[in-house]
Amino acid sequence: MLILTEKPSVAKDFASALGCSFSAGVYKNATTTITNCIGHLFELEEPAHYGTEIPIIPDRFDYRMNFSVEKQAKFVVKLLREHKTDSILIATDADREGEVIARECLAQAGITDFSRIRRFWVSEALTAEVVKNGIRNAKPLSEYDTLAEQGFARQRADWLTGMNFSRYITQAANRKLAVGRVQTAILSAIGERCDKIKNFKSEKYFEHYGVFQTQPTYGGSSSVCRGIYFENEETGFSDSSRDEKLKACVGAKAKLIDSKTEKKIQNPPQLYNLNALQKDAFKLFGYSADKTLKITQSLYEEWKCVSYPRTPSRVMGSGNVELCNRIADSFCSKNLFIKKVVRPQMDISLSNKRCFDDKKLEAHHALIPLKSLPENASEEQEYIYRLIFDRFLTAFLPPCEYEKQIFILNVNANKFRITGKKILKRGWKELNTDNNRRLEAETKSDGENESDEEQPLENIDWNALTLSEIDTKEKWTKPPAYFNEASILSFMENPKASNGVANRHMTVESESNPQKKLVGLGTAATRHTFIPKLTKYGYISLDKKSLVITPLGETLLKAVRSSSLKSLADIAATTEWEERLDENPEKFLSD
Repeated sequence: MLILTEKPSVAKDFASALGCSFSAGVYKNATTTITNCIGHLFELEEPAHYGTEIPIIPDRFDYRMNFSVEKQAKFVVKLLREHKTDSILIATDADREGEVIARECLAQAGITDFSRIRRFWVSEALTAEVVKNGIRNAKPLSEYDTLAEQGFARQRADWLTGMNFSRYITQAANRKLAVGRVQTAILSAIGERCDKIKNFKSEKYFEHYGVFQTQPTYGGSSSVCRGIYFENEETGFSDSSRDEKLKACVGAKAKLIDSKTEKKIQNPPQLYNLNALQKDAFKLFGYSADKTLKITQSLYEEWKCVSYPRTPSRVMGSGNVELCNRIADSFCSKNLFIKKVVRPQMDISLSNKRCFDDKKLEAHHALIPLKSLPENASEEQEYIYRLIFDRFLTAFLPPCEYEKQIFILNVNANKFRITGKKILKRGWKELNTDNNRRLEAETKSDGENESDEEQPLENIDWNALTLSEIDTKEKWTKPPAYFNEASILSFMENPKASNGVANRHMTVESESNPQKKLVGLGTAATRHTFIPKLTKYGYISLDKKSLVITPLGETLLKAVRSSSLKSLADIAATTEWEERLDENPEKFLSD
């Protein structure tokens, strides 16, 4: 049997598991030969291969050796030809890109009969047991034909748009400009955001807060609460004229005219996929998406303590229940707090649909820890591992249950809304790790309504409150924030989400329909590449942590938008292409 992996390190893992020794450029034993690619050994030919007239639309796409790995490319093709009638196991990365890498090699070796070829497909770190089980459970390569069709359609569509349209726009603008099917849409989003900020006119408005308290009890204590003044549900006003009349009410008795208590739950955050991990690593540690991927890849390949990183899924499959229980139990043996407090509350069963859902499972399950991190790991590896570890424990815990409390007070025909939150069951918030605390703080936007929902209200005598103070706040509407590495990843993941200006009239958008699969820009494995690429071309720059379009980027967008190729800068059109690619790759490429 010949085994083809994507990287030398993976070939070494297979060799270790199967007892193969290295000789003459391959790992071998009596029955098995193991070789590896080094990423893409082959790449699409340059336009000059087909001619010079544009548009260049080949009848057949030809490939050439990637010159940087030419020696390995020739070696792999030679081995594939020698084993043409033998059993072949494809063990490139278990994703769309890995599928394309393998099929490029098979095509260059002239192998078209896949009947003796099987596909190794696992998300776990490649321990000896995992490798042997994966080989036993390998499926016919033909079962992955649709994945390959999608991969080639994406690759060739990107070539057609990049190679042709870059030349067209370069001629139109009379300067060298590179465009791409996805990268230009992302640049357009960054440019639109910068335009909104540049053209934003801040408006002044006023909010009025009332402080209420009861008469001091024997011993000197009194109950205090705070609420916001409103008229017809409006809380922000263009002038401060109400300040005087409200201050005239100080000392007046408040009357409770309405109250509502609503029981709510806050589910624990879901398990990580790559994009979610990259966003949190940027928020907490300032790591770029590319840096986070490299660190996580090292945790997967070097230490084998996390699962496959390049995953788009935030759930596990129904067949992973035993795995997750085994991992949780192993952590219990090393940590008394996990054993006594956390583990008994973890719901690791098929009834937990937030964690186990085959309908939402894509090529790989969510990113989880597999074993403890070795003591000699680097500090950066420890930071990323701890995020994955904390999230694994948190995701299986019960929801936080609380009551949202709203009380309406009337003071001389002026209404104030007092809101509070009473925690009933802390649930997942019992796991009060540094990461959980800091990430929860990150989600609270600056300048949030100051009638603090966290204020305790259960011990207040609502019939004995007096208005003791009016606090008038002068505020200004704020422009949207510049994109950063975290928010641009969110945008790529769900470009259809609301992208409005944050101001006093803005309401919080609910999450997209969880039943509908999001079709984003790029893939989990490629999204980290676009910002470095746009920076390299000089289309964007980094101002502290903000992504800012450059004059050259503006020139490109102007050239694209004034040409017949304006759909390249249309985010909606690009998203539609992604949907069509998933649904029918052959028709997508033909179109």
